[in-house]
Amino acid sequence: MQEFKFDYDKENNDLFIYSGKRKSTASVELGDIVFDFDSKKSLSGIEIMNATKYLSALISGYKVSKSALANLLSCQVESKMINNFLVIKIMLVMKEEKQIPVNLTVPRITNPSPAIAS
Repeated sequence: MQEFKFDYDKENNDLFIYSGKRKSTASVELGDIVFDFDSKKSLSGIEIMNATKYLSALISGYKVSKSALANLLSCQVESKMINNFLVIKIMLVMKEEKQIPVNLTVPRITNPSPAIAS
């Protein structure tokens, strides 16, 4: 997993997770999440709007609070393509040294559909 930088806007409840090494050249918005990609189509950032609600829904048995996000210590991200899906693993390390894993799988169409090609 790679270390990513992060910013949390407590007022708007938005969590920004981004690579300090790669610049965004394109973005895709899916509901409350915006994915940023660099010129090589690699993930360079993620914005999670309504972060406490969204993350709490993804993580069973843990309610993510604004206070917890405001006191994040570190964030690691790993992403890889599996077939036409982008699988993203995020590890949030909270102030109380609790590690919170977040997994996202989103479609990423890079190949034409066989149904359309015929």
